[in-house]
Amino acid sequence: MHNFFQNFDFAQLNSPDFKEDSVREVLILPLLQQLGYNNTQIVRSKTFQNPFVKTASGKRALQQTPDYLLRIADSYAWVLDAKAPNENITDGGNVEQAYFYAIHPEVRTKFFALCNGKAFSLFRHDTAQPILYFELPDIAQHWDALSSYLSPGSFQSGKTFTYQSVKKANTTQQFDYLNQPLLEEIPVHKQSAKRHFGVHGYFTKQTWNVVAEYIKNFSQVGDLVLDPFGGSGVTAIEALMNNRQGIHLDLNPMSTFMVDSLLLLQ
Repeated sequence: MHNFFQNFDFAQLNSPDFKEDSVREVLILPLLQQLGYNNTQIVRSKTFQNPFVKTASGKRALQQTPDYLLRIADSYAWVLDAKAPNENITDGGNVEQAYFYAIHPEVRTKFFALCNGKAFSLFRHDTAQPILYFELPDIAQHWDALSSYLSPGSFQSGKTFTYQSVKKANTTQQFDYLNQPLLEEIPVHKQSAKRHFGVHGYFTKQTWNVVAEYIKNFSQVGDLVLDPFGGSGVTAIEALMNNRQGIHLDLNPMSTFMVDSLLLLQ
C-alpha cells in the first residue's frame, strides 16, 4: 500500500491554524476514501434522537456528536472522531467520549477510532488500550492491519443484529408456561440458506429450527431465554431472531467467542 499522504507536509500540524476541521477534511476524509468508503457510507456529525448513554454511575449526556460514522448496509460499523493535533487520542476524555458514541443505542459499534492528524488510534469497545496505534506518516507500514480491521469488506454485511427493546406480547390471556403442550416431531433443517447453523462445526451443535420451534412454543415474545450450557449458541441466537432476549453461558471460551462472532456486534 503506497503512502497517500506522501505529498502532505506534516509540519503544517504545528501551525495554530491547522485545527480539528482541517484534520477531518485534509487527512481523515482521504483515509476513509482510500479504505473504500463512498459518500453514502460516510455519515457526518450524526445527531442523536436521545443524546444520553447509561453508565454504571448513571445517565450521561452527550454534548457533542461523532465526526464520522461508517455505515455498512443498514448498520454502523465503526466510529471515527477527529481531534486537533495537540489533543490526546490514546486515553482520557477524548477516548471516553468516542467510546460513548460507540455504545450509544442508536449506533452500537464494536470499534471506535480517533485521529488528531499526527496519529491514529483504534479501540474495541471492550478494550482499555488501543488495538492499533501508529503515527500517520507511517501509515503505509500499518495499512494491512488497518484495512483488515476497518475496510468495508472486513465487515460481514447482512449478518448484524440490531438490538432494540423487545415489546412483550400484547395479550389479555395468561400464558401457562408449565403446561404448554409438547411438540410433534419437527423436520430438521440443517442447511437452510443464509442461516448461522452451517457457519462452524462445534461438537454439541443443535439443529436451529428445532430449537426455534421450542422457544416459540414455550415462551412469549419479549421473554428472556437462558441457556446455562450454551455450546454453539443456537439457543441464544434463535431467541433473538424470534423476538425474545437471550442469555448464553458456557465454560468453554471458544463457545462465547463463537457467539460473539456470530452476532457481529459492530
